[in-house]
Amino acid sequence: MPLKILIIGAGICGPAMATLLRRSDPGHSVTIVERYPEIRHNGLQIDLRAWGIPIMKRLGLLEKVRQVSVKEGGLALVDSKGKIKAVLGINDSGAGAQSFTSEFEVMRGDLVNILYEASMKDADEPATGKGDGAQDPREEDGPGIRYRFNVSVTALAQDEKGVDVTFTDGTTRRYDLVVGADGQWSKTRRMMFGEDIGGAMFRRLHVHIAYYTVKREPGDDELARIYHIGNGRSIFRRTGDRPFTQVILMARTESEEMRQAIERQPVEKQKEAFEKLFKGAGWQMDSRFLQGLRESTDFYADSLGQVKAPHAVKGRIALLGDAAHCASAVTGMGTTVSLIGAYTLAGELARHNDDVPTALQAYDANIKPYIIEAQKLTLGVPHILTLDSQWAIALLRFVVWLVTSTKFDKLIVKLAGENKGGLQLPDYPELKLAPATEN
Repeated sequence: MPLKILIIGAGICGPAMATLLRRSDPGHSVTIVERYPEIRHNGLQIDLRAWGIPIMKRLGLLEKVRQVSVKEGGLALVDSKGKIKAVLGINDSGAGAQSFTSEFEVMRGDLVNILYEASMKDADEPATGKGDGAQDPREEDGPGIRYRFNVSVTALAQDEKGVDVTFTDGTTRRYDLVVGADGQWSKTRRMMFGEDIGGAMFRRLHVHIAYYTVKREPGDDELARIYHIGNGRSIFRRTGDRPFTQVILMARTESEEMRQAIERQPVEKQKEAFEKLFKGAGWQMDSRFLQGLRESTDFYADSLGQVKAPHAVKGRIALLGDAAHCASAVTGMGTTVSLIGAYTLAGELARHNDDVPTALQAYDANIKPYIIEAQKLTLGVPHILTLDSQWAIALLRFVVWLVTSTKFDKLIVKLAGENKGGLQLPDYPELKLAPATEN
């Protein structure tokens, strides 16, 4: 029986979930609401790993990802003068574990656009587009995928048969299922479990990150670089084959002042906090990156952490991706967590013939082993990215040089599997996708 479904958030999870739902049952009525005026095409470089690769292949979208992938040659450790001290290569063999640079490096905006276009290809009518989000409620009664921009949810009230949703435009509509795909600070999660409990599910790693782009210069090549400054700070520079260069500032600190200056604060306040912390850091910071920080129009900053939700469902409301299981950027698994969550939830709904309560309980139970593996932090992370002492930095550079010069790193990635914990992609023939094959 087709369902009337609301998805909150049009990032990676939302369009992926909508596409999976429609392919399994074209009769579903799927509405995606997004508080921004349109699909966001900006964002930093992300990667596709583990179960995310075969999911995109089953959706028929892996080649599209490959076509827009960033060509990056690995990661170099550099000193304060920019001199390369060691290089971690890439694993492009198609087998074994991925290194820092994965086989599928992609700009976030490109991946979101691929998933958005896939969802609209499967839709019966065009997206509502930009505007104030106004829409005739009767348009949601029939099958199709619809996007409503510039609108968000203010209240959720559910009973055994459905969820009444109140929107920022004052309207209230009823759905068989509501899916929260609204990020690590998920308002849906806080409405489900209460402000305090839902907020406390975000466990901070005491690391703050800032991202922005600067103009590409002749010395910016396909090799990414990390400069360990000391005192818990580091700078990444990533260009690949793009016409711009990404700057990523990372700071590990338990300072309450820094936290309050970053989390959900105005961009100018965030910029001031990072400028104060990184001024005089060395390498290209003062000569190039500070000016770029001040002038950037794509600046983004936040705290890194993981969401540890005991349950991802409550009644007829479910959480996806970062809203339920944020792995954090330091794991490299954020995109894959979004995809495996959408795939599992859509699969359970199809498997249980759209029996929402039963499907949600199965999703909540079956996704847990994948999340446990995805959230595991590599030994030393995030400290190894944000070292304190110059002695520790020198030791790290030497160890990386030794391991890579003896090619011991190649042996490690060859022996290690990319399917975390040996977990294979679950099979849901009910989703009516391409056969489940590895990358």
